[in-house]
Amino acid sequence: MHPAKALPWTRACFVCGQDNPHGLRLRCRLEGGVVSLSHTAREADLGWKTFVHGGITMALLDEAMAWAAMVAARRPCVTAEMTARLRLPAAVGMRLRVEGRLRGQGSRMLSTTGRVLDEQGRELACAAAKFVPMSPEQAGTWIHDLIAGPDTLRPEELFGADAR
Repeated sequence: MHPAKALPWTRACFVCGQDNPHGLRLRCRLEGGVVSLSHTAREADLGWKTFVHGGITMALLDEAMAWAAMVAARRPCVTAEMTARLRLPAAVGMRLRVEGRLRGQGSRMLSTTGRVLDEQGRELACAAAKFVPMSPEQAGTWIHDLIAGPDTLRPEELFGADAR
């Protein structure tokens, strides 16, 4: 695959959706087999006082790990199971780096790992998840919702010629 290349995004997704007024509108990148995204924690991400809500952290991890599974499977995938450990709190204003990696691939399921790092490289959270490829009907609908910019891997590059 291409080093440090942006991945496509969708319209409605909470994490990457460009048309979601309540979403994060983040972009994932593929960097040598690792999917990454960056996010500066906002006031809207609060859980308790100055700490980022655990659900926001889980959503960031889910996004990076889902893309790691999809890149490996060359098919859209959905989360089947996810576990996370929140080690240190993320605070408003912190710049976070989220990474997702493929851990293993079976005939019907892919497993991934993910982590959230602060600017000093400290691990704030880690996760493991299992993903199942979408049915052809679901995948077709999802792929047609993808948006790619000029510096983005095209859906055809990720999912094959029949992706469009």
